[in-house]
Formats: sequence, structure tokens, C-alpha cells
Amino acid sequence: MGPSSVPLEDAHVNLGRGEPEQIIWDSTGLHDAGTGFQPQIDGSQSNWDQQDFEPMQDQPGLQTIQACSTITPVSFEEEMVEDDELFINLFYANFHVAHPFLVPRGLYFSQHYPSFLRLVVHLIGCHFSGTACSETLESIAYKAIKKAQEDGQTGFVLVQALLLFSIALHARNDFNKSVSSLSQAVSLAIELGMYRKDFAFIHGSGSPVLEESLRRTWWELFVTDGFMAALQHRTSFRCYTVETDVPLPCDEEMYVEGAFMTEPMTLTQFDSRIYVEEELPFSSFSYRIEAVRILARALAVAWIHDIHRDQILAIDNALAAWSHYLDLGKAEATNTSGDVDDMLLQAHMLIQYTTMYLHFPRSDIVGSIPTATMTMPQSSLLPVYSRSMHGIKAVEASKRLGNLAALQDSVQKHTPFFLNGLLLSGVVQLSACSLRPSGFQQHFRDRLCLSAGVLKSLSPVWALARSTWRTLNAITLDTLAKNRQPMAGQTKSLGDSAIEIESAALSMADLPWMEIPAWAAGE
Repeated sequence: MGPSSVPLEDAHVNLGRGEPEQIIWDSTGLHDAGTGFQPQIDGSQSNWDQQDFEPMQDQPGLQTIQACSTITPVSFEEEMVEDDELFINLFYANFHVAHPFLVPRGLYFSQHYPSFLRLVVHLIGCHFSGTACSETLESIAYKAIKKAQEDGQTGFVLVQALLLFSIALHARNDFNKSVSSLSQAVSLAIELGMYRKDFAFIHGSGSPVLEESLRRTWWELFVTDGFMAALQHRTSFRCYTVETDVPLPCDEEMYVEGAFMTEPMTLTQFDSRIYVEEELPFSSFSYRIEAVRILARALAVAWIHDIHRDQILAIDNALAAWSHYLDLGKAEATNTSGDVDDMLLQAHMLIQYTTMYLHFPRSDIVGSIPTATMTMPQSSLLPVYSRSMHGIKAVEASKRLGNLAALQDSVQKHTPFFLNGLLLSGVVQLSACSLRPSGFQQHFRDRLCLSAGVLKSLSPVWALARSTWRTLNAITLDTLAKNRQPMAGQTKSLGDSAIEIESAALSMADLPWMEIPAWAAGE
């Protein structure tokens, strides 16, 4: 059985509290999809198990529509038609900027995406509306994708839908389902040959925009697969093991305007840029891809106990050199007008995340807070520098990543993966705070306030933000309890300041990707 026919594994459908709703859904009223795909879902005839209807927890800020016994075809269809363009606009304004692989907004309807993909777009968009039944939308999106798989539908659009669904599920703090969806997206993409240069040309219908969208889909899959591999502490990821000749994405303005070069840039040209005097114009997306390629190298060696010093030095050199070879106009994540380059912001985040990932476990600060002490003994990984040097590198990277949080004028536009980076940055900061002289603690506190503030602001949007915020607060509380004294110059608890401490035990079940505990020797 090929990956295109494998249903979403372990993906439970969530319809909110109470008994399962009976839903009949007809896609014909949701802008002609041009595919003939019209799933009909009826609770009385479907073969879904009761367990598929467990409610999704921890979705604050969403005014959930009360479950009723039946939603008629007409009322549900009319509601979806009414909200359809709103959700699409919210998707493009807040999410697409961080994961820009569908066609630009102006071409969305003319693309005639099938219903299962459009429902995932609705699901993501509804998170930014604050007044949507996201549990219902998730269940319908899931069922539509599963129905497409069971009907034997294949194609790049299913890859795109699975990839979007995976990122959305991760943001909803549903890690296992996210991993399952991503795995299927990768399997199908490889089966279809999306890693080959000619795929976009063959399937692009003569449209330069669609061809670019297909190239971006492969590279977005590459980026997502890499970051999710880091969260699972794997030594590699499938997209990295495939030899690809897919050209690199163009810059965002060119994509939106349809102003394409005759030939897109290639990886070979990108890798050769350091040896040639002529400066070629590579996109910000390209530097984001390069950041994940360096992350892939770090994954391969990060958990080897007796790693040779030269291997760590080589990756360190690549991390340091990355910023030196940015185009002159891309030296910063913001332009001269102060606008944020979202692709470049993510690239910088990935570089700093990789630095912490590589050095923090081997540093002198990893065992300085209760959580880190429980999860990994200080001596479990041998240092290649002095432990203090590993600590310095990790702390400096945590500072730089935290500073990136202040650049984005709208926190809603951050990729959900930025939340994982903020937690790791916060843990490194807290670890350093426990060991550094008291005079430096105010600096650590200010950075923690910023990270916690971003997480707090995103809590009404994504369940992952709320769980990460709670976890960071709980680790902070553990750290203060260990030190048995307030931070220097503070007479109030952090609960009275910009960081709100929730006096709940640190529950790693809230974060199934287990960013910190996965460093335990047994993982």
C-alpha cells in the first residue's frame, strides 16, 4: 500500500465537548473546486470510531459554537460560504507569510484547490478570527483528507494539504498527529518525485506561478521535516537524505508579482557563492533552506558522546559563516523601512536554535536548573571545548533568538516553530541566570519577559503557545524555588511582574514534543 492510500494514523477527530455531532457536509457550495471531490459525512453512516471524537483541550480565546444534535446541509454550507473568504484572508495575512508555498492570495480562487485543502486553509484561518468552531473544522478537514486518501487520490495538492495540516496540528499542540501527517506528506512527495527538477515543469500546467508553488512545496516540506526532526531528536530526516535538484525559491515580492527570472537559482550556484566574486541575488527563502541544511549536520552529531572536536568545529564554522554570506540587502531580518523579512527572520531563528541545540547539552549550565538536572546529567555528553565555552555559545545564541522576537510587529505572523525556539531560549537563559552573578540577573529577566510576553500574546491563537508559556513559567518557578531568593533588585515575585507564574506543576504531557526531557540519556 503506497503512502497516498494510508489514512492519517492516530489522528483523532475533535468536535468539542459532549456527544459527537452528526455532520452532513456538501462541498458544492464552497467555491467550485473543479475536482469533483464532494465528500459526504454523516454520523449515522460513517465508520469513524467513538474515540475519534475526543474533544481538543486548551484552545483559549475561541468562542466555540455549541454542539447541537444535527447541523443541516443548508445551514452548515451557508455558514461556510459566509466565512470562507474571511478565513482565507486571515490565513494569508497571518500564516502564509511564514509558510508561503500555496499560490499568492490573488490567484487562490482561480487555482481551484480541492475541498480537502481549502478546509485546512479554513482551519488555520479560523484560529486568527477568535470566533470559530475550530474543533469542528479540524474534524471536517481531517475527514476530507482521509476520504481523499481512501478514494485513491494522489497528487501534489494532497502533499500540500497534509503539510499545512501537520503545521496546524503542531500549533494546536497535537504533536503525534502532526508527525503522522508530515510523515505521509513526505512519503507521498518522494513517491511523486517532487524532489526532481522536472516535477514542477511537468505538473505546472505552463504556469510560472504554479511551478514556483511546487518548488516551494518541496522546500517547505524540507524545512518542516528538518525542524520536526530536531524536536524529536532524530539524527536525520528523510527530505535531507534524498538527493534533490529542485531549484531554489525566488524572493517573495517576485512570487506575488509573478516577476520571475528566466531560470531560478540552483543549489549548486548557492553553494558556489562563497568562491565567486560576483554576488548573485539569492532569495531569503534560500538562506532559510541553508539554515536547515546546517541544522541537519548538527542533528547527525549532536548526541554522539565521543564526537571528534573537528566535527563540532566544522558545524560551528558553518553557523558563524552563514551570516557573512548574506546578500548586502539581507544583512538584517528587517529592511530599511522597518518591515520584517519573514523568511530571513526564520533563517536567523534556525541558526540560533541550531547553536543552542549543539552546545547547551555539553555546557556547564545545563544542570543548573531542576528541569535540566532531571532530564540530563551534566556529564552525559562530553564537551569538545571547555564546558564554560559551550555555555557561552548557547547563551549568546539564546540572546540573539530572543531579540528576534522583538522584531515582528505582529506576533501572530510568527511561525508556530518560533514558539519551540522561544522555549529553548528561555531555558538556556534561566540556566545561565542560576549560575551568573546577581548583577546580571536583571538582563536575563528582561529577556525572559519578552519571550514570555510573545508566548502569552499568542496563547489565544495557538494551544502550543499557551502550553509553552505555562511550561516556561513553571520552569522559572522551579528555578526561583531552587535559588530560594528573588532575582536581584526584585521585591515582587515574577507573578506580580510582566511574567505571570502559574503555580502548577511542570507537566511535560502538555508538550508531547518534549523539548527539554528528550535530552535524557534514555531518549
